[in-house]
Amino acid sequence: MSHSPSPLPSAEKLRLESLGILPVLFPLIGVIGLVSAFVWGLMTNPMQLAFSYLFAFTVGFTICAGALFWTLLHHALDADWSVLMRRILESIASCFPVLLLLFLPVIFLFSRELWHWMTTDLSEDPLLAWKRPFLNEPFFYLRCGFYLLFFSVAGMLYRNLSMRQDLDGDPRITLRLRHTAYGFIPLFVLCLTFAGFDWLMSLDHHWYSTMWGVYLFAGCAQSSMAILILVTNGLVRTGHLKGLFTVEHNHIMGMLLFAFTTFWGYISFSQYFLQWYANIPEETWFFVYRNTGSWYAYSIFLVVGHFFIPFILLLTQPAKRTPWRICATAAWVVLMHCVDIYWIIMPNLQLQQSRHAGHAAATTGFHPHLLDLLALVGVLGVLGHTVLWLLSRGSIFPARDPRLRESLAVTNWL
Repeated sequence: MSHSPSPLPSAEKLRLESLGILPVLFPLIGVIGLVSAFVWGLMTNPMQLAFSYLFAFTVGFTICAGALFWTLLHHALDADWSVLMRRILESIASCFPVLLLLFLPVIFLFSRELWHWMTTDLSEDPLLAWKRPFLNEPFFYLRCGFYLLFFSVAGMLYRNLSMRQDLDGDPRITLRLRHTAYGFIPLFVLCLTFAGFDWLMSLDHHWYSTMWGVYLFAGCAQSSMAILILVTNGLVRTGHLKGLFTVEHNHIMGMLLFAFTTFWGYISFSQYFLQWYANIPEETWFFVYRNTGSWYAYSIFLVVGHFFIPFILLLTQPAKRTPWRICATAAWVVLMHCVDIYWIIMPNLQLQQSRHAGHAAATTGFHPHLLDLLALVGVLGVLGHTVLWLLSRGSIFPARDPRLRESLAVTNWL
């Protein structure tokens, strides 16, 4: 006796009224945060504003880049388990046009405050003279435009084609997206790596690390998976994806979060160990400064909080299958990702202040500023509003993807 397969669920729209104050809160805090940060910062401390804004932008950029990575990987591997949650990733990855606009103040207002190599006399810095073919302003701006243009096109292309499939169910769209992913993944790796070189590593143009791209990638993948866990479980709590999302999906996402927690720890230790052991001054200075004064305690907190705590919390099966536990761990991972980006960027503020003052900076060590919080809240508020708007434009899951049935029936045996 044959059994016909159960019918697939119909498309489900995001019910904004079920989200409480979030649809109003996100744009409100986004506008208030950015406007107050710019007005106060430009009037009182432009250099602090420049670094605070770069910190906030980088947090948003890395989360969106991670979402694009998971989208591309899903298609390249023809994964079925993640089909149900893929529209969330597509919506986050489609925020790059907004990030491109948010990057304009970095270029037009803050570039010379941030990157010391733009104002350094080559006769005083032979190492910079050797790097000048790469570190020059026209080429720098051209690269920045290419990075953000590629990310924007890739993110919008995958979301738009996925949305089109919701209308006609054409399986050729799935094949097209899979084949495109094979070419986009190498471009993604190059753009993310060189964006990390340009925006973060060149804050101190003497320092270099050949592992910098993969270190940044580890944080992108880990933080974006944590965001996916939070958003998906948040939708379930508000009555969406009822009967579709199961603990099996949480378990798989928890395993991936655990995997990239371990990967981040491995890459972080490897980068530190290899550079410290080699004892090349241009390399070790990065870690020497971050182990001076109160930055030392901050660095210890980063290692413990970013690796050991989530590693221990995610070890057991119940920790990955219990919604409140995996959400609490995911929220902690997002917080520690912000701590990590802050650790990368903010020590350079004090070095830049000392260069402008002509002597050692008066404020060394960890000294948070209210502009850090205002800029971060502003950028994340704008991006959060954008994601909700994109999710509300169609079904919150790919309703006619040919692999949806497998995604709904997924079982994890690990």
